[in-house]
Amino acid sequence: MNFLILQHLQIEPGAYIAELIEAAGHRCRVVRRDHGECWPVEMRDYHGVIVMGGPQSANDQTTMISEEITFVAQMLAQGMPMLGVCLGAQLMARAAGAAIIPSPLRELGWWPVQRTAAGSDDLLFSALPAEMQVFQWHGESFTLSDRMTLLATHPEVPAQAFRVGVLQYGMQFHLEVDAAIIADWIAAGASERAHLGSDGIARLLADTARDLATARAHCRTLVTAWLQGCENAGA
Repeated sequence: MNFLILQHLQIEPGAYIAELIEAAGHRCRVVRRDHGECWPVEMRDYHGVIVMGGPQSANDQTTMISEEITFVAQMLAQGMPMLGVCLGAQLMARAAGAAIIPSPLRELGWWPVQRTAAGSDDLLFSALPAEMQVFQWHGESFTLSDRMTLLATHPEVPAQAFRVGVLQYGMQFHLEVDAAIIADWIAAGASERAHLGSDGIARLLADTARDLATARAHCRTLVTAWLQGCENAGA
């Protein structure tokens, strides 16, 4: 199968998601949106789209963001399987009729999310724990439209993961990261470093040592289930 990855920044790649897809024998084409690259005009040869994170806002009044929301809306309407991560989830949310809002809590580092009742019956999230520690790196969140089914939540930042259509998932958090990517984000994020302070960064790194391997196992479970769904959809 062929998958399209929309990447918005050098240090926010498909990472473990892409690795798992390719390890399963499938192909990934990366489109660097920050370099002005665009998706193919014809998408019939693709079996899924992965929309990664980035420093942009889904509220930005730029050609890049406007074009991407239109594209994501088209893919959702056509039933294209999709994974959206952080900014990618926010672009999906906007395309599904939701609003992008300041996050009630600036989640930086490792935070718990809880599976909802709908998540317990979901193809992907039912295979994940009822509560899990996930890596967060965002200052915005999103509301929920009638088209979105909430799958994971947090008491202070309710919108954490959702499904739009079959195999169309948005996640505010990052299951794809590794220690090197987290280090890159800390190094590049002046405002994030200032918000965390030296003690917060030390806690984040300690939590990474504790939680990263488990989070990557969750990523493997989720992507494997998604790929199986994509294979079944194309059968």
